[in-house]
Amino acid sequence: MRNLLILSVLTLFTFAQVACQKGKEVTTAGGNRVINHTNLEGPKASFGNTVLISVDTWVNDSLVQSTTRDAGGPREVPLPDSSMMKGKVPAVFEAILMMAKGDSATVIQPLDSIMKKGIPKNFGEVKEIRYEVKLVDIITPDVLEKRNAEKLQKAEGAKAEGMLVAEKVKTMLADYKAKKLDNLKKTDSGLEYVIIEQGSGPAIKDGDNIPTNYYGARKSDGFMFDNSYDRGGPAPFNVGGLIPGFNEGMKLLNRGGKALLIIPSKLGYGEQGAGGDIPPNTDLVFYIEMGM
Repeated sequence: MRNLLILSVLTLFTFAQVACQKGKEVTTAGGNRVINHTNLEGPKASFGNTVLISVDTWVNDSLVQSTTRDAGGPREVPLPDSSMMKGKVPAVFEAILMMAKGDSATVIQPLDSIMKKGIPKNFGEVKEIRYEVKLVDIITPDVLEKRNAEKLQKAEGAKAEGMLVAEKVKTMLADYKAKKLDNLKKTDSGLEYVIIEQGSGPAIKDGDNIPTNYYGARKSDGFMFDNSYDRGGPAPFNVGGLIPGFNEGMKLLNRGGKALLIIPSKLGYGEQGAGGDIPPNTDLVFYIEMGM
């Protein structure tokens, strides 16, 4: 019975796809209305694909959710395997299954009495929800598999690089404690630092968002409490939004620069500390590498 239901739904989608001509309104198996404004040539999205979509959700004249406004752009969404779909297919999914790469569509979903209860009263009377959908790309399983393999390779490379950085920090910290660390400087705030490479890019300033590789350790015993390499690569840091010593150290460099920072606790986490690995009044050591 379940397989017959799935087959019936897919058959209805097929008919809808044939009937969904440019600009023509089609009522789907789920009772939603879809207007494909472009109806481009090419393969349609299907269950099991991952799709890159932009969706604006409207309740009456109010834009309540938008991938562009709220998420900065299109979002990747996996379309479940057809065997995983139970009951009604979501309205946006129904539309996407009728669309080719590059298509834009309006989807109108009528609300039943139960759905209406979830709409805040300040919207007034609401009979339907409107979605403006753009299918930016269809990402097939083989493309995802290749991408995941590349991510894994990149993550393994980052971990290997992190091991080299760990040895560098260990050596430089030992030299520091032995008062043999070359080119050590100190700012008026108390931050000590060694510039390993100044960097060839623009100077770094407050408000910049910069991909940053880092390796953090306690000054007292060299214990590593966090690093970006084990996480797979650089983290996007906003200059000015971190602990004072880290912010100051970043601004000593240009983009592409590298440095060792020795941060006294007053420029770090101070009397509060930061969890079990960074007790109160802990001096820190950071190796930082700024992206371009």
